[in-house]
Amino acid sequence: MTPQTRKNQITSAKKVIPYLMAGDPDLDVTKALLLEASKAGVWAVELGIPFSDPTADGPVIQKAAIRALSDRTSLSSVLSFLGTIPCSERPPVFIMTYFNLFLSLTIEEFVREAKRVGGIAGAVIPDLSFEDSKEVRKAFKASGLALVPFISPTTSLPRIKKILATADGFIYFVSLLGTTGKALTLSSTMEERVRDLCLRTKLPVCVGFGIQTPEMAQKILEFSDGVIVGSRLVQEENDPVKWGSLLRQFCEVARASAPSRHQ
Repeated sequence: MTPQTRKNQITSAKKVIPYLMAGDPDLDVTKALLLEASKAGVWAVELGIPFSDPTADGPVIQKAAIRALSDRTSLSSVLSFLGTIPCSERPPVFIMTYFNLFLSLTIEEFVREAKRVGGIAGAVIPDLSFEDSKEVRKAFKASGLALVPFISPTTSLPRIKKILATADGFIYFVSLLGTTGKALTLSSTMEERVRDLCLRTKLPVCVGFGIQTPEMAQKILEFSDGVIVGSRLVQEENDPVKWGSLLRQFCEVARASAPSRHQ
C-alpha cells in the first residue's frame, strides 16, 4: 500500500482516547468522567477494570485499581453500571483489563452483556498474546466487537503482518518497554515504526504509554492517528472538573493537528 493510497482511503480527525479506571474512587465519579469525556469530544474511552495483578500498569494505575477494588468494582458490576447510562451520553468504550477477569465471567457472557449494554466497541487485553487470542477474536468478531492488538517497538515485521491481517478497532502502539506511567522520550526510531504501521493498515494507529502532556501529544500526533492518555489523567480522577479540563487540552491539540487522512 502506497502512502497516497492510504491517504485516499480514510478521512479521520486525530483521535484522543483517555484511559480511566472504573470505580476510582467510585462509580458515581466514573459516570461524571464519562460524561466529561463525551463533552470533550473524545473518539473513545479505554475503561479499565481493576485487577489485583496488573502486569502492564505502573504505580499510578495500580493505586487506582486498589482504590476501585476496595469499592468491590468488577467486570460484571461495570457492565451493569454502563447499562444505566444511555449510549448517546457516553463515548464508545473499549474495556481494558486482564484475561483472568474475562475467563471468570466467560467470553460468551461478556459478549452477550456487551451487546445488551450497547456502546461497547471492544476490549484491550494486555496479557492475551496474539497467538492465544484466536478464539476470543472469533467470538468478538461474530458480535461486532474489536479485540485491540498491541504492537511494540520490538515486534518483528513477520509478526506485525500476522497481527494486522486480523486486527480490528485500532492498533495500540506501545511506545515504551515496561509499564505505564514512565515519561516518554521521542525517538526517530519510534516515529519510523509508527509511520510504517500507518502505511500497512487502514485502522487508526494510536500511541500509548508515557504521554504526560498535551505538548507531547501534539508531537506524536504529527506521525500517528491518535494518542492514548492514561496515568496523567488517572492522577486527577478524584476531581471530574480538573480531569475534564486537562482532557480538553489534549482534545484541543488533536483538533488543531492536521487530519490523519486527506479529505
